[in-house]
Amino acid sequence: MIHRECGVLKTTYQADMALYPLPIARWTVAVLAVLFFTLIPLTLHEYYLSVANLVWVAVVGALGLNILVGYTGQVSIGHGAFMSVGAYTAANLATRLGSPWPVNLLAGGLMAALVGAVVGIPSLRIKGLYLAISTFAAQYVSRASGSCEYCAHRACSINSRKFISRSDR
Repeated sequence: MIHRECGVLKTTYQADMALYPLPIARWTVAVLAVLFFTLIPLTLHEYYLSVANLVWVAVVGALGLNILVGYTGQVSIGHGAFMSVGAYTAANLATRLGSPWPVNLLAGGLMAALVGAVVGIPSLRIKGLYLAISTFAAQYVSRASGSCEYCAHRACSINSRKFISRSDR
């Protein structure tokens, strides 16, 4: 905890539920985020930066699954399918079009959200085991569509050396 709230009277529900109730906490988190996102990528060696990227991808997946399971109580077996669709979109944009990473990040997130909506909208009324089965089906479909002969050899191959290289900085 960054601060102590001794003597702070909350008069509204929004003030009581605020993530950072005091301005000093908001400024501290903002400064730490700016330092973290500017200092770490510029100072770390390429190997450690790639390990940090893998860790943060796993953290994003775990937080998303925590929100789904922890706050709603629903089970999602195919959670990785939606992450893989976004990652595949971002990797293809980076290698084939050479687009900058903010565009890749946004496009990957939007594509993952679109596929999640395609699977999620028909699954709105189901719950429990049936929801888990429908998300498992999404995982299976995404895996099967990515391993087809056409995608594997012609249209969707990604040169990993070109994708991992940091020549764009």
